[in-house]
Parts: sequence; structure tokens; C-alpha cells
Amino acid sequence: MQRLFITLLCLIPSLCFAKTADYKVIDQGGSGPFSAIAATETSLGNYVIYRPNELNQSIKLPVVVFANGGCMDTSFPFEHMLSDIASHGYLVIALGKMQNSLDDRPLNKAKNSMIPHAIDWITAQSANPLSEFYQSANLEKIAIAGQSCGGAQLLATAADKRVSSYLMFNSGIGDMTMANADVKSLQNLHAPVIYLVGGPTDIATDNAKLDYQRISHVPVVFANHKTAGHSGTFEQPFGGSFSKLAIKWLDWQLKDKQSNSGLFLQGQTADFVSWDIKAKQF
Repeated sequence: MQRLFITLLCLIPSLCFAKTADYKVIDQGGSGPFSAIAATETSLGNYVIYRPNELNQSIKLPVVVFANGGCMDTSFPFEHMLSDIASHGYLVIALGKMQNSLDDRPLNKAKNSMIPHAIDWITAQSANPLSEFYQSANLEKIAIAGQSCGGAQLLATAADKRVSSYLMFNSGIGDMTMANADVKSLQNLHAPVIYLVGGPTDIATDNAKLDYQRISHVPVVFANHKTAGHSGTFEQPFGGSFSKLAIKWLDWQLKDKQSNSGLFLQGQTADFVSWDIKAKQF
């Protein structure tokens, strides 16, 4: 009877219980207290789950859904950061199959619909007693993040009411149209948002500045690394300072670590000397 139940359940892919099919370890599991892995799950084959290796039902982890640069279906260029975020106690679901090198498979554009689908999946898994993710996710604390074109995908799907925070990496819509997003899509934002850009050599900086000026209905932070450029610090071990700043934001927004607020609201950047940070509407 149980086998029949499982078979019927798996006729609905989003409800089929998750099981790790493959995994790898990045940066020795990350800098945080949870040793992290990057995993492929049997019921979510076109994504990578960056997660603590050991999941504990007594610790519900906030969720981050990540859309990649170029709107591509690979998180390989960002895996140092995404793994490190996971090591600080997050479930990170990134669009695109896992890779061991950037050229080990053909790359394609990821659909915008993959972002809400990831939230649907973790919602179903967290409710499914057959899943290794059973009761592992804090579904009241979900962020979506995107780098460059992935930020446009974020804006196109930002109206999802399940989302409680946004992270725009090297991204801004300005007056462009991209990934079905345009300046009107800023109105989709309904929760605090942070823009992280890389200074004058980052092609997204000017658009991000425009977005920051135009957003008047939600709290917004503009964080500018003076020299990082459009590639940020993602290829550095643990994702470099972009990762460290993102974790500070996530810990504040999704784990209510109020001691981090001074970094963003008062510009207390002693530990982030390469950054200029300003905020409004908090």
C-alpha cells in the first residue's frame, strides 16, 4: 500500500519526495556553522540545491531562490557564494542543472516560471513526510535573488506574495526591457530589496541607481562595491565580500538579526571598507 501511495504521489512531479541523486562540496563546505553541499534532487532535476549536508526538522531554514547572470540555466559561476550562504543556515535553490565545469553541457535560457516553481517545490517537500526536506524550510521567510539578467527575472516574478525579501546582484532595470520586466515591474516589489553593484565599471550600476531613485513604496538599500565590476567577487573563495554582505542582509531580513541593521541603515562599514551603502524608506 505504501509503495502504491508513493507511486501515485510521484505522478505529480512537484510532490514526489526528494532524494539526493548527486552532490559536491565547495570551499570545504563553507564558512558558516552548517557544512554545506551542492546537490541534485531527483524531483527537481533542473536546479541545484545548496543546503546544509545535515537537515534537522527542529531547525527550519529560510529559503533563497537564485536566478543566474545572463538569465542562463547555470549557477556554476556563483556556486562559491551560494554554497557559503547555505553554510550559514539557508536552503538555496538555483536555476539550472549542476555542473562541474562551465562547458560540460550546453547552456540555455532559464524560464521566469522556474522561480515560482522552486517555491512550489520546497513548499510541497516541506509538507511531505517522505521527503528529506520534510519540515526543513521556513516558508514564512523566502527571498528571491538574481544576478544581472537574473535580476530582471526577479522583477518579473516579484509579485509572488510568498516572498519576503529581494537581492539584486549587479542588476537594475532602469529604462530597459529584459526577461519580460521593465520599469513598471518595480511596482511588483512588495518587501525590502537590496541592490549590490560593483562600482563604475559595472554595467548595471547606473540602472541600479535609477531603480533606487524610483522605488518609493518599499524599503530599499543601495550597496556599491567601488571596484568589483560586473562580476562582483563571486569567483573568490566563499564568494568574497558580495557573499558576506548578502549573508548580513539575509540574517537581518530572514532571521531577524537586528544587530546587522546598522550596516545598512547607518552605513557602519568598518568590516566592508570597499563598500558605500545607503538606504531609504525603512
